Amino acid sequence: MLFKKITMKNNFRFIIYIVITSLMNKFFLNNNSKGILWMFGFIINITIMALCIRELSYKYNSFEIQNFRNFFSIIILLILFILNKNVKINTYQLRNNFIRNIFHFIGQSCWTWGLTVLPLALVFSLEFTMPIWASIIALLFLKERITLNKILFLIIGLIGTYTILLPGTNNINFYNLIVLFSAIAYAVAHNFTKKLTETDSILSILFFMSVIQLPFSFIGSILVGNMNYYILNELPLIIFLTITSLLAHLSLSSALKNSDATVILPIDYIRLPLIAVIGWYYYDEIMTYNIIIGSSLIIFGTIFFVKNDFMKK
Repeated sequence: MLFKKITMKNNFRFIIYIVITSLMNKFFLNNNSKGILWMFGFIINITIMALCIRELSYKYNSFEIQNFRNFFSIIILLILFILNKNVKINTYQLRNNFIRNIFHFIGQSCWTWGLTVLPLALVFSLEFTMPIWASIIALLFLKERITLNKILFLIIGLIGTYTILLPGTNNINFYNLIVLFSAIAYAVAHNFTKKLTETDSILSILFFMSVIQLPFSFIGSILVGNMNYYILNELPLIIFLTITSLLAHLSLSSALKNSDATVILPIDYIRLPLIAVIGWYYYDEIMTYNIIIGSSLIIFGTIFFVKNDFMKK
C-alpha cells in the first residue's frame, strides 16, 4: 500500500517546510514570492490528499471518506479556535455559506468518486476545466461583460475538454462525466467563496464547510454504503487526509491573498505532470495523448486569458 511508503520522515519534512516558509514570509520575501511558496504548499497538499483518498477507497466509499474528513476537520478547527482566542467562529453570510457548501459538496463527492475509479491524471485534467465553467456561469448569471478574450478562452477550453473526452478513446463514460460535473459544481462554489472571503475568515469558512457538509456526507454514506466505520487501522491515514485537506484550502487562499492570479495560476498546473508520474509509478496508470493535448489546450487558454485580463486592469 502506498501509505506504508509515506513515513514520519515525510511528515517532519513538511513541518520543516511550513516553518521555513513562515520565517521567509516574515523576513525575506515579497508578496509574489510568498504567493508562489503558498501555491507549492497547495500542490503538495492537494496531491497527497488525492493519494489518501485513493488508498482509503479500497475500504470505504466516497461518502464515508468525506464523512471522516468533515468530522475530524471540525475537531481540529475547534481545537485551533480554543487555542487561539483571537480567531472567532463567525459568518456574516449564512445563506451564501449554505449555497456554497451544497455545490461544493456535490463537486467534492463527484471528484472523490472519480479518484477511486479513474486514472489520477484524467481526474486532474477534467478538474482544470473549472475556470471554463466559472466564466460561463459569470457570463450567464452574473452578467459579466463579454469580451473577445473570454470568447477565445471559452472556445480553446471547450476544444481542450472535448479532446480529453475524445470519442473513440474510451474516455467518454459515466465516470468521466461525473468528474466533469464536479468541475462545474466547483465553479459555482468558487463564485460564492469569493463573496464569503469579503467578510469571513478562511478558518470560519472551513469550519462552516465541515459543519454544513457533515450531515450530507453522513446521509450519503447511509444510502450508498454499508456504514463501515471501523477506522482504527486507517485512523492515521484519515487524520493525514484531514490535515492535508485543511492545509490545501489554507495554502490556496493565502496564495491568492498574496499574489496575482497571473503569478500563481501557471504554478498550479505542475500538479498534472506530478500526479501523472505518481499514477504511473504507484498504480501503473498511463497518460494518453488526448489527455496531454487536451490539458495543454486548457492550460494555454487559461493562462492566456488571465494574463490578458490582468494587463487590461
